[in-house]
Amino acid sequence: MSFIDAKDSLEEIKKTVLQTLNRAGNDRRSAFRFIILNTIVDKYPNSRYVVLRKFDIQKQELFIFTDFRSSKIKEINEHEMVSVLAYDRQKKCQVKLKAKATIHHNDQIANKYWDSLENGKDSYNTINQPGTAKDSLQDAQQMKDEYDSQYFAVITLKILEVEILQLSSNGHIRALFDFVKNTGNYLVP
Repeated sequence: MSFIDAKDSLEEIKKTVLQTLNRAGNDRRSAFRFIILNTIVDKYPNSRYVVLRKFDIQKQELFIFTDFRSSKIKEINEHEMVSVLAYDRQKKCQVKLKAKATIHHNDQIANKYWDSLENGKDSYNTINQPGTAKDSLQDAQQMKDEYDSQYFAVITLKILEVEILQLSSNGHIRALFDFVKNTGNYLVP
């Protein structure tokens, strides 16, 4: 079973990719729920897994949550262009995205998602900034006394380009979609 197949048109492939991202933003079991976000730091890529919290299919934007003090915020402030990589091992399908990142902190978007966050608020309420070296696990896990949205941020990723690679014993399928120019092409796998 695969995401796309040789009979699918470019428009059908694009639609499948968008629907798959939409599902990943709503379904914790989706293989594309955990994605690799790549930023630039000191001229080198910096990769980390993040959770795709939502996908706006109309605006073609991904939403991820983070601590405002995290290194990815500084990196995005310096280079707003990022890439994302996702892979479904069972369906043997890879999706790469190029996107423009926007940070939302103490604004309407951040407040909306903070208010709707049921679990995990502790991830954004550590006393110390993420990545701070501590001598003990207890010191590293110290939390503020009350939950608040002081360090909560939402990063939106506006898709500029999507590349999909479907591996198949019947012949790999690779396609590229430019969302800025609204074009799509098959690529040699």
